[in-house]
Formats: sequence, C-alpha cells, structure tokens
Amino acid sequence: MLAKNRVDAIVERVRRLLDMYPPNLHFKVYIYPTYRELGLKYLGTGNFGKSPIAFYNHKTAAIYISLPDITGGVLAHEIAHTVINFFFAVPPPTAMQEILAQYVDRHLWEE
Repeated sequence: MLAKNRVDAIVERVRRLLDMYPPNLHFKVYIYPTYRELGLKYLGTGNFGKSPIAFYNHKTAAIYISLPDITGGVLAHEIAHTVINFFFAVPPPTAMQEILAQYVDRHLWEE
C-alpha cells in the first residue's frame, strides 16, 4: 500500500506540473530485477540500441523499469510520458514529450 500511495502522489504532482488531467488515466508498472532483463524487454518491444533505465510504451500503457534504477525522479519522468500520451488524442513527437518530461524532472520537488 505504501508503494501505491507513493506512486499516486507522484502522479498527482506530475499532473499539476504539466497542468494536464487526462480522463481515464491508467497504466501498469513492470519492474525488472536487473537492467539486463529490462534491456531484453526493450529490444522485444521493437526498440533498437541500448535500453534506457526506464521507458514508457503507449501501446501497452505501461512503464518498464529496472529495480536498481527506481527513484521518484525516474518514475516521475516516465509518468510524465504517460500523462502526455493520455492527454493528447494524438501523442506529440518524442522530442516534445522529452522536453516536457525533463521539465517535470527539474521541478518535481519544488514547492
């Protein structure tokens, strides 16, 4: 329950920072024991190159992350991608999403 409450708090903070409140926001979080296992999943979803430490997949409405790399900031960054993808009828380009997610990174813990 503690983890769920923490994720819910991060979701609310991200939504406020982005001023985006998409209806029916829902997503899953898959945690992989190692970065290597996450990397295999990354390649298995049709991505190429080195896996990031976490990523969001809009088709599955899921965040994928490796256990050693979980932090509030990393999770908030991926939740930002989730919120952005649910907010817009057509998700914006990856570069724009990254700018918004980095904005969340910088301002997550400010009051």
